Amino acid sequence: MNKKNIIKTFALAAAAYIGVAVWAMPFQGMRAYRLYPVMQVSDTVETDTFVPRYLPGEIRDTAAHSREYAARQGMEQLPLIKMLARSYGDSIVLRWSAPDYVGWRYLNRIGVDILRTDHRTGQTDTLATRLRPTPLEQCLKLYPETDSVAMMGIGSIYNQERPDLVNTRGQTGEVGSLYDLYEDQMMLLGYALLASEWRPDVANHMAMRFVDRNVKKDAVYDYIVTPSEIDTTMHVILNPAIINNMKNIGYYPEQFDAGITDSVTAPNNVYLIWPEGIYSSYEIERREAGSQKWQRINQKPYITMIDAIDNDVCAYVDNVPHPGTYEYRILAHDSFGELTENTSTHTVKVGDLMPPSAPQITWINIIRPNEDDPTAEIWAEIHFRKDTMEADYIGCRPLYYHERDTEGEWRPLTEKMSAPSDTVCRVDVTNVSTGRVLIAAYDTAHNVGYSMPQLLRVSDMRPPKAPTGLKATTNADDGTITLTWDRLDDDVNYYEVIYANDTTHTFMATKNASVRDTCFVDSVDMTVNQKYIYYMVRAVDYASNIGPFSDTIQVIRPSNVPPTPAHIDSTHVDTKGIFMRWIAGSDALLAYHHVLRRLESQKEWTLLRRCDADSVKAANNYIDILDVPKANRSEEYVYAIESFNYSGISSGLSLQFCTRFLGETIIKTPIKLYASYHENNHTTRLAWEVDKLPEDNDWYFCIWRKGADEDRFKFLLSAKPTDRDFSDHLLRPGETAQYYIMIQMKDGRESEPSNVVTIKAPDKK
Repeated sequence: MNKKNIIKTFALAAAAYIGVAVWAMPFQGMRAYRLYPVMQVSDTVETDTFVPRYLPGEIRDTAAHSREYAARQGMEQLPLIKMLARSYGDSIVLRWSAPDYVGWRYLNRIGVDILRTDHRTGQTDTLATRLRPTPLEQCLKLYPETDSVAMMGIGSIYNQERPDLVNTRGQTGEVGSLYDLYEDQMMLLGYALLASEWRPDVANHMAMRFVDRNVKKDAVYDYIVTPSEIDTTMHVILNPAIINNMKNIGYYPEQFDAGITDSVTAPNNVYLIWPEGIYSSYEIERREAGSQKWQRINQKPYITMIDAIDNDVCAYVDNVPHPGTYEYRILAHDSFGELTENTSTHTVKVGDLMPPSAPQITWINIIRPNEDDPTAEIWAEIHFRKDTMEADYIGCRPLYYHERDTEGEWRPLTEKMSAPSDTVCRVDVTNVSTGRVLIAAYDTAHNVGYSMPQLLRVSDMRPPKAPTGLKATTNADDGTITLTWDRLDDDVNYYEVIYANDTTHTFMATKNASVRDTCFVDSVDMTVNQKYIYYMVRAVDYASNIGPFSDTIQVIRPSNVPPTPAHIDSTHVDTKGIFMRWIAGSDALLAYHHVLRRLESQKEWTLLRRCDADSVKAANNYIDILDVPKANRSEEYVYAIESFNYSGISSGLSLQFCTRFLGETIIKTPIKLYASYHENNHTTRLAWEVDKLPEDNDWYFCIWRKGADEDRFKFLLSAKPTDRDFSDHLLRPGETAQYYIMIQMKDGRESEPSNVVTIKAPDKK
């Protein structure tokens, strides 16, 4: 067979065997080399462990390999040949591959050497040198053209023309053509890896597998797979693959227990999903529940599609013969061409997804039984036929579609389902608009078959209802009034909004008064001195039927004009408090007034009262205030009024009124005064009692005296708040004097005088 026939055989065999998108292949084939569960890798091996030993039929010289390997240890870290190993007790199997297409082609040309070190003796043997793929002519004698796996593996090696003749999307020399060439090369490497995984004999002939049968049970070995030559151009240099401490024990199949999930996507179709693992291909087996025999449902090893790989899962679609309960299990092909243990059994219940045959609507009749009011009651008789009566068919139901009324969904016109033998449905369409209708046929498994939709024409002669829930919000920043109302269930095409400045005026349509939403924004003049504006809304349906108006809503007009500030009219201040009369503005949009007060030394105002503007207008715009603040003889009180309209616009502070409030000038503090005359020292002795002292200490006692020849009391002297007695030396023998005492505050207030006492000095003896 010539080279062109080999290419053709390879391409046809690969496509027929794999049955999946070819661009998925290199990714799938490389998956087996992501993890190495049975090998240990070491980057360096001490050179003194290579002790030559000769076995019957083996290579006699290992010195060259030892020197070459020692020389490689001084190089920088280079790509490793990827290798796996598995022990069987009577043999150890090695599997390897280059990490990329270039390295693989290089190894196929120059071959590999295999070395083994026995841990018991420390001796190193060369098991093979220049191990390369079997020549093409010999392979063609060993395998027929119908052996698709062998042709795929052999074709990937000897298909030398394909990488150079690949059809690219870009021009030769461009980045796109180079990328296409790279993908094509990696696809060939993927084919080779898959063939070597599925068929151990093909892997041997591809120089990607070696069996070491000259081994001892339970012995421990180190293996090295190294390129037979070092590339002198330094373009392709691969580090050897090393597996240390490989113990030769018996082999047990790997455990593969991926968690299987499923979904039934179509009638009798089961979609199986399991997590992506380290394996490239799988075998899927199925049996009906209760059966003991498993059936392999894939004819060739199954490789999942690329769209499933993107989600890190594997997927398989199985078409079961009929509804029922089925059990599944999955086995995986490992990298040594053997099957793993099967997964745990996964049970899937496949229900009936086959709908009944579709009915056919023959004609529709509209009936209006009330001649006086045709809109009061409307019925539709829908006639249909169903040619095939399935065993599980249970009846029909009419479905209705209207983009607006049903929100774009098909909904039933009646809750009751007709009998299987019925050929007509009578439904109430009094509140149904012209739309589309179909007949849905149901079976016992809730599968539905639909007829072709037809037009259900219902003439609308009923006007919509009056809108309800009309509300308004105002915005003084832009002079707008936003109206909202409840959406009607009727078929409303649009709403009309009208307004008036007074209920006795004629209502007029607003600008852009027709709106399809339940919201309308009106812009009004904010300079008009008018408090209210009135609105009403009505609905118009798609048949141009006009509904009644809603209730009238009264809205306070927004305004950005500051209201007229208040001004002082009259004031009066006495010991009882501060009386003020203010005159407020008469603006129609006034809402309320704030009466404010502060001390002249303070900056912040205190709100004394909020006066409703309507109440002030009812009192002829007078605001009467009586304020009784704390007495303050050192500072004045300041008063002002700030007015606001319904939009929250302030008039600013009015002109301010300032006054001082002294409060009560007499302190009610009873004082009891006592007096006596002492003859021995000719002294008048005064003493007093106070029931309640002032709270602060800014006060003192004042003593007043009136002599016999004086017409009024005169201030004598003051005493400290702590004093309670006083001695007067002014009274002479035979003279008479009167005394009283009072409290004097430093702020000018004083208490009522105490009782008056009279003292007469005796005459001289």
